[in-house]
Amino acid sequence: MDESTKSRTYNILVYGVEKAGLTAPSHPIKKKNFTLNFEPFETSERFNEYDGVILFQGIFEKYEWVKEYWGSRFSHSYDINELDKRKKETQLLLKNSGFICFILNHDFADRADGKDFSGTDLSKYYLNLSNFYRENFGDRRTSLNIKYDEFRKFLELYGAANSYFSHYEKEFEWRVVADVSGYVVGMIMFDSGYFIPSLIPDNSEEVINEYFTLLAEGITSTQNKIHQDIPEWVDQFVFTEETELIKKRDDLESKIFNIDGHIGRIRNYKAILVLTGEELVAKVTNVFENGFGLSVDPVDELKEDIKLLDNDDKPFCLCEIKGTNKGVKRDHINQTDSHRDRSGYIDTFPAILIINTHIRSSRPILEKDQDVAEEQVKQAKKMGVLILRTLDLLKLLSLMYDKKINLKEIINLITKNHGWLKVNNDSYEII
Repeated sequence: MDESTKSRTYNILVYGVEKAGLTAPSHPIKKKNFTLNFEPFETSERFNEYDGVILFQGIFEKYEWVKEYWGSRFSHSYDINELDKRKKETQLLLKNSGFICFILNHDFADRADGKDFSGTDLSKYYLNLSNFYRENFGDRRTSLNIKYDEFRKFLELYGAANSYFSHYEKEFEWRVVADVSGYVVGMIMFDSGYFIPSLIPDNSEEVINEYFTLLAEGITSTQNKIHQDIPEWVDQFVFTEETELIKKRDDLESKIFNIDGHIGRIRNYKAILVLTGEELVAKVTNVFENGFGLSVDPVDELKEDIKLLDNDDKPFCLCEIKGTNKGVKRDHINQTDSHRDRSGYIDTFPAILIINTHIRSSRPILEKDQDVAEEQVKQAKKMGVLILRTLDLLKLLSLMYDKKINLKEIINLITKNHGWLKVNNDSYEII
């Protein structure tokens, strides 16, 4: 190891410790070889502006078993916006030869009640990219077999494992930091991704300073050991394989960026399940324009109204858009008919009531998916109105994406029928 490597100083971000129930020190921790900067979860600081990032596993998600009168259900949520932002910053951090360290302090919550939560935290995302298999022990293991002396002080005081890891490729590039009876519980991936099993320390300034200092000492000494500074001039020698791999990496990063963007657009459609008022109108407009590919006229003197346009930019359907904490009411249907009349259209002009029902009372999607009352369906048929819940609208879009219905058939459905267009996961019917 040369002198430049020995003397390297790391500027490290310790991110979102309050999410783990800890109080961040009021000032950075400065040592000879590193500085630890503590920033809250929603800080404007970017990961890629540092040499490395330390964070606790699971801080992007919240989950618990909630007792209900019929039993219990698994309640789960996560901050997708913050997660997506940090994903991109992590990619840049690692591309710039930085490191990221995940402190593993509890079980992985990947699946429950038949639902998949395997991508709802940055630690999960990073493991998924490398196809790592993970499994929970069922109980916490505190007797660790420490493989890396650099982490010995930290793990002897705080080491504890809830999960273990494996990879289907026997020659996969990883370093074992610690194991329990042969099960890998701590590791380093690609010499840049640290997964360190640990207890949560006592919430006192003295203990927190010791905890993160020992952890950072282990990381930085390991970084110095496995990453020796290479002068830029050596890159004048290039392997053919190296060039090919760099191109593949750049292509994959571009694909991931595009995929993440597409996922974000699709998820944005789902906002019509929770919004009301003008925000709901805007999101429904987005679904028609960018989801279905239809032209929309959102400008109207009357509120909560849009018009769908044909290829000649002429309206062929009026949409009344409502949000309610309950189900469809007679007034909603009558308002749609009145809106059509006030807009100067004849009684046979296609009119749709697009309604977001059961906004506040529903949590699981099954609670939201409640049938429209028979009397309201009859009223809609009588008034020449088609009811379409926002859930039906999203399911209709999903059917189109799956090529089970085309746009022409959709237009016929919504312009030539009255009552309720009920859409299921793989079919639809007029009720």
